[in-house]
Parts: sequence; C-alpha cells; structure tokens
Amino acid sequence: MSGRRWLWFVVPFTVVAAVAGAGAVLLWTVKGMPCDTYAPTEFFDLELGTRCVRVQGMAHYDVVVTQKVAGNGFFADKTYYVYGLFPAGNTDEREIRVLVRTEREPERLVSFETMTIEGRLLPMDYRKVPFDTERRMGQKSNYFFSDRIKLLEPDRIEVEGEAPWVREAPAAPAE
Repeated sequence: MSGRRWLWFVVPFTVVAAVAGAGAVLLWTVKGMPCDTYAPTEFFDLELGTRCVRVQGMAHYDVVVTQKVAGNGFFADKTYYVYGLFPAGNTDEREIRVLVRTEREPERLVSFETMTIEGRLLPMDYRKVPFDTERRMGQKSNYFFSDRIKLLEPDRIEVEGEAPWVREAPAAPAE
C-alpha cells in the first residue's frame, strides 16, 4: 500500500492543473484577451498566427446581420453587427474572407466604408456567429464565405472624418 501514497497527491494535482489549463485556453480563445500592440498587416496577409492585427479594409454594409445577445447576472444585453470586410477600394468582391463582429452600429445610408481596424483575429467561431449566417447573407445578396474565413473582433475602428470608435471595457457585474 505504501507504494501508492503518491497517488493521493498526483491525481488531484493533475486534475486541478488540467482544469486550470483548460480554463486559461477557453478564456484566451472564447473571450479573447486584450491586445497590448497591434501588428500592421496587409489584408491578404491576415493569418491566424497573428492574433492582434491592424488592417485597412472596406466594410460592405449591403448585408449586415444583427445579433442580440441576452445578458445575465454577469453581463448586460449586447447587440453585435456582423458584416464582411474586403480589401480597401474593392466594391465588387463577394467572397467573404474576413467577417467583422462588432458593437459599432454601421452607417445607415452608406453601402461601403473604408476603415482601419485594430482587433483580435480569430478562427471562425460558430458560438459567436451562428451557422446560418452565411445562408442569411447569401439570401439577401450573392455573398459567400471563403473556406478559410476568419473572424475579426475590433477593439478600435478608425474611419476618415469620424472620431475613432473604441470598444468599451467590460462593465462590472450588477449587484
């Protein structure tokens, strides 16, 4: 029996370490850690290995999907706007390579807007953008998702002639 005394330490320690590691990975990928710096990146050079990017592109507001996320005891209700980002100056492209999900409401009377975005580049996450988004966008126009689509969650959006939009820091839970 004395040979197995180490199990009483190793097994709980391993379980706690695994849970803590899984929680850290979940926080990093799902919630997204804030960026300290943003790597200037050309539109066609966007790669998932570079998490925090600064990219210039053209937002197509022809089709914007509005998502309403109900709050709970920890978070307030939020509204997100999802639209395609294309190379700057390109108004003809229909293949969406980068999908933007932001709390900044798009201009109502504008179809295209050139912008510079600083944010987190993530793999497509169907917990954030539902599977039927491509179908909904395709029904309203002839947009379609690239096989290697990426999700961009902006921390800051700059548009010429406007004050920069900056994502608000998460609010403290309501008491």
